[in-house]
Amino acid sequence: MVSKDIDRAIDRFLSASRRIRNGLTTQRARIMQSAADAPRHFAGESYEYTDLSATFENDLDYYIYEMGRLRDMTEEMDKPFGHPQEIKDALAAFDDVVPELKRHRNARTHPSDDARLDDVVSLSAAVRLTPVYPGGVTYLVDPRYQHHDAALELLTAIDTYLREQLQKRRAEDPPVSIGQQIARRRRRC
Repeated sequence: MVSKDIDRAIDRFLSASRRIRNGLTTQRARIMQSAADAPRHFAGESYEYTDLSATFENDLDYYIYEMGRLRDMTEEMDKPFGHPQEIKDALAAFDDVVPELKRHRNARTHPSDDARLDDVVSLSAAVRLTPVYPGGVTYLVDPRYQHHDAALELLTAIDTYLREQLQKRRAEDPPVSIGQQIARRRRRC
């Protein structure tokens, strides 16, 4: 059941935003460290490469899961806050940068016996192999660059909106001093 208490909704979404930001940042750091620690072959040669085949895929899975939680939370904010335009715009910008997130996340988090992930490789990013030319890829979710930046921008837009709502609520109904709260309690007793 959705709460009608806007103050409580603000608190819940700010808390969720904080957890999602922490999850994205933590998983990204682990992915980046794993890539930095991966063996390099033919160092200094024109065909040097980094062997990411032994990277721990769960870090990327958890990163993708947090990206999905961010997107889901953003849509959920429509219920208590009534489709704020700045949030709709921020989500649209996010979707423009990470258009494959929902489909890929669903395939990752709901394993099935079909071909949805047969052409997807997980390295430091989830990439779909492109048959157009050998070695081509489409980045589905890439924690290293623009996708991560887009997630942080969406989180910032959410946090800014929620804090503005909190400020408005406080201006409309300012908190009473501790002394006043104590006096009220004494009168009730």
